[in-house]
Amino acid sequence: MTQATSTEILARRSGRLAVSLLLIFFGGINFSFIFPVNKIAAEAGLPFFAYVFWYALGAGVIIFPFAAIRGELPRLNKAHLKAYGVAAALGFAFPFALLAFVAPKLPSGVAVLLVILTPAFTYLFSLLSRLERFHMMSIVGLVLGIAGVLFIVVPSGSLPGADMAGWFLLALLAPVCFAGLNVYVEIHRPPDAPSLALAVGILFSGALMLLPLMLATGQIYVFPGPNLDGDLALAGAVAINMIMWPLFYFIVKRTGAFLLSTINVVGVFGGIIWGMVFFAERHSGYVWLAGALMLTGLALIILRPALVARAKRTSGDSTP
Repeated sequence: MTQATSTEILARRSGRLAVSLLLIFFGGINFSFIFPVNKIAAEAGLPFFAYVFWYALGAGVIIFPFAAIRGELPRLNKAHLKAYGVAAALGFAFPFALLAFVAPKLPSGVAVLLVILTPAFTYLFSLLSRLERFHMMSIVGLVLGIAGVLFIVVPSGSLPGADMAGWFLLALLAPVCFAGLNVYVEIHRPPDAPSLALAVGILFSGALMLLPLMLATGQIYVFPGPNLDGDLALAGAVAINMIMWPLFYFIVKRTGAFLLSTINVVGVFGGIIWGMVFFAERHSGYVWLAGALMLTGLALIILRPALVARAKRTSGDSTP
């Protein structure tokens, strides 16, 4: 192989990585808005099951014509229906309803910190699924992430109210679900399914899962409702999800589950900033220390593959 050819290959790989990182940054900023929007919706009195149901259905209905024009409508065979259903349960119906439920009970900036653990859980599930290998550096990163959680839950001055610790631990299930979604989609995504079709499938499946819960709990909400702030929050959530899910499936196909999970880091920083801007939130030193521990742990998990690859290039080892 000539030097020119090697340079061209390197340039293409660098360009591909740059585009991937740009998409991850854009997706993270878009995702970060869901936290203040959830809080506004909750404070406006929107029932959380009805709220998530309507923005799932609304986003799916708006995306559907674009999928039809592109010839990318969801397929309805067994494999595809399973992919929609499992993804909707792991990545939408349960975690988003949970985040909407805890939104009025936790500061927006504290709730968003939990999402930073998604890459750590993604690595753990990837390890169990044999998508990733065991590395001590990554395990240390996991331990630091857990330590960050403890710094929020245990110290008495870390949360505005002592009763918030339980809600914080409950909200921890959200990044567990997001991590499960990342790994599931990488392993079980139907190979012939376009990203737009999968996005429509997960949104409609999520709405179908939430419909009986909404009806059983009596959380009926008719849009437009009596509260303008609630309607605007619902419209904002629809817009966020219209962008989020097609982009999610596109990025995970392009980069894999682990690199995709770093989208949550951007979402965390954005969410903390929006909490300070929209709700004038201020956090204790314990919360900032927890965030630093989580970020350090995440850095160890992310940097480990890069360091291994660099070591192999330096030694001339081309084995995987």
